[in-house]
Amino acid sequence: MTITVHNRQRRWRVDAQQLARLAGRAVECIGNSQAELSIVLVSDRGMAPLNEQFHHVAGPTDILTFDYGDAGELIISVDHAVAQARRYRTKPSRELALYVVHGLLHLAGQDDRTVAQRRKMRAAERLTLRKIDTGRIVWQRQKT
Repeated sequence: MTITVHNRQRRWRVDAQQLARLAGRAVECIGNSQAELSIVLVSDRGMAPLNEQFHHVAGPTDILTFDYGDAGELIISVDHAVAQARRYRTKPSRELALYVVHGLLHLAGQDDRTVAQRRKMRAAERLTLRKIDTGRIVWQRQKT
């Protein structure tokens, strides 16, 4: 699988190579039928119009997942990852890894619309996160 990372936000510096390697390890754990995966990092400001367009919900969300058959795309709000990491007292790198794993599980056919589906997906997320090293993503605020 070919994995590319595009950082379209400027507030946070994320090591794209490390994130791609993490995604590769997650793909090995989860399995995936796509030949290509694109991870696009955006701000909440960039995510909000996409969430409105594709989910008809105002405001930003954490991740949007798109399955194009032979390719998959994960659009992730880095601002959301940082805010949620603060809220849950975890590292932003772990939250970002969680979003990648969550998106890959969607691409693998899992859903989280019902309570039972959410439980199954959360269990798969925890299992996958235990198997991959989430602490290696270089993560810091950009100097302005």
